[in-house]
Amino acid sequence: MGDNSEKGKMRFLFVVTSNPFAKDFSTLLYLVSALSKEGEVVMFFSGNGAYYLTRPEAKKFKDAGARLLYCAHSAHQRGVEKVPDFFESSSTYNLSKMLPEYDKVLVFN
Repeated sequence: MGDNSEKGKMRFLFVVTSNPFAKDFSTLLYLVSALSKEGEVVMFFSGNGAYYLTRPEAKKFKDAGARLLYCAHSAHQRGVEKVPDFFESSSTYNLSKMLPEYDKVLVFN
């Protein structure tokens, strides 16, 4: 486990590559809400998941306790210019370095 995790707390990483109009939104929100009570939750939006940056309701993930990261290249490729301040810019390279730090990784494609 990573050094910055609390002892005994699980660390969850959600990799979201499906678009925000997919049926995954309510499932993701439910899981984030439940799992953030058990430990740390980070969401990484890449590919078509970058479209979540254009959806105001994505703030619900932050409000539920998740840290929100996105692939800046994916956002640029999809013409996303304005990014809400509750998202943090990242890259798929950073994602590859983060993967071993998490107890569970869930992918929504």
